[in-house]
Amino acid sequence: MIDIAVAEFIKKDLEKIIGRKLSEDDYKNKITMLGCPLEKMDSEKVSYEISPNRPDMYSAEGFARAIKNFLGLSKSIPSYNTKKSGIKLAAGIVTARPYITAAVVRNVKFTEEVIISLIQLQEKLHETIGRKRKKVAIGIHDLDKVKPPFCYKAVKPEEISFVPLDAKQKMNLSEIGKRHPKGKDYMHTLEGYEKWPIIVDKNNDVLSFPPIINGELTRLTEKTRNLFIDVTGTSDIAINHAINILVAALSDRGFSIETVEIKGSRKPDLSNRKISINIDYANKLLDLDLTKSEMKTLLSKMCLGFDGSVIIPPYRTDIMHPIDIVEDLAIAKGYGTFEAKIPRVPTIAKRDGLVEFLEFLRGAVIGLGFQETVGAILTNKDDEFRKMNIPVEEACETTNPVTVECTMCRKKLLPSLLKTFSQNKHMDYPQCVFELGDAIVIDKTKETNTATVRMLACGISNSSVSYEQISSYLDAFLKNLGINYKLKKFTHSTFIEGRCAEIIADKQIGIIGEVHPQVLENWKLEKPVAAFELNVEEIFKLMK
Repeated sequence: MIDIAVAEFIKKDLEKIIGRKLSEDDYKNKITMLGCPLEKMDSEKVSYEISPNRPDMYSAEGFARAIKNFLGLSKSIPSYNTKKSGIKLAAGIVTARPYITAAVVRNVKFTEEVIISLIQLQEKLHETIGRKRKKVAIGIHDLDKVKPPFCYKAVKPEEISFVPLDAKQKMNLSEIGKRHPKGKDYMHTLEGYEKWPIIVDKNNDVLSFPPIINGELTRLTEKTRNLFIDVTGTSDIAINHAINILVAALSDRGFSIETVEIKGSRKPDLSNRKISINIDYANKLLDLDLTKSEMKTLLSKMCLGFDGSVIIPPYRTDIMHPIDIVEDLAIAKGYGTFEAKIPRVPTIAKRDGLVEFLEFLRGAVIGLGFQETVGAILTNKDDEFRKMNIPVEEACETTNPVTVECTMCRKKLLPSLLKTFSQNKHMDYPQCVFELGDAIVIDKTKETNTATVRMLACGISNSSVSYEQISSYLDAFLKNLGINYKLKKFTHSTFIEGRCAEIIADKQIGIIGEVHPQVLENWKLEKPVAAFELNVEEIFKLMK
């Protein structure tokens, strides 16, 4: 599994692209000021953590391009020229992946360094912009092995067969999904669609079955000299961002970029774009007095031009608003150079009352003998609902989850506690744990349609734990706060019938009970669990 945040570069290759040998101070101190913490370095390789908003820096070419200007070794602003390839790509209606773009790259020379950089860039783009290929998928082919024009269309899974990459025999699309390793990894991206995407040439030979696998026919070799690149996806903006980053890197190697005609338009579009920025706006936010000349100098360190408006190269997909330019100005100036100043608006600061209350609660629960845990706010429907023996409810879901483990925001903390118990079965018993954290609930009255609620959950796992034991802890906790409450018999499928109650203090503030055996089995827990969960914000209101 690749680390999407860290990119590794061959130092010799990096310095060759830059055109100068870099010092140890450059690697360890100066480059890191660009916002790239140094992860690891030896005599041959160097690794940096790249900010997710700078996918252009995941390749050796893009990284070299950025640091060359940042270190003052160049003041030129990148620009990219393209020629017409004469190649056309017909794009049909492909519901599963509606968007496609393409490019031709000629005069390629595949050295080991070029291959390593290209593979790393493709993988990182798949993982980041591509959301594990669901949003964007890239195919790179040997152009000389196929015959244009090309066609992107949707076909039934059994309608077409080809030899997929790293296979020996022809398979239809359905067989690839079931038998090929890449099919097993990525077929979920096409789930629910009757027809699947395919790219073929004039002779109906298959180049690619996106986002799953390329054809063996167009495999790249050391003899490959001309490339055809396709990028498909569910977002027109995202696929164009990806191809711009990719071909800009290849252009920096000296390869020629040519456009492909798709629906009457030439792709990719590598023209620079402009964003207007008011110098007073930048100075006010940064508390500086930059002149236009000084702004131009700072922007050039970030590979940006300035002629009254800011000139943005096609690979800088992260710049969408003037505030992004202000951030680049701050990086170019150096955060360490800003002087500390007393704010112009006098204020009197004090700690938020709820924050202080949370710290008090934390201390109170620890005093009862519980150990604190911290769970992730992102969870999944299986953990949140099925394992808890409750029907799936409306929840705040992530649009493009990176992993099946993180598809929604949690609504309760009890699942987090049970997960903690399931991961610590090897530890000594009894286990008494608590979590004081956030849950996200649907609230149509809010601007975001959601509300963040502070919750407290406490649980005990032991062979002899009971409802009476956990309720004694609840009683000690609430009496310590001076809160009068009562327990009202309650039925909840997470807990054993007759061993569960609502916690009432004017209104319901929580729930308590012995966890149902089916829930214990779902979490593969071997010992009983008793727990309670409280709405901290409702308790805080009672304390006022």
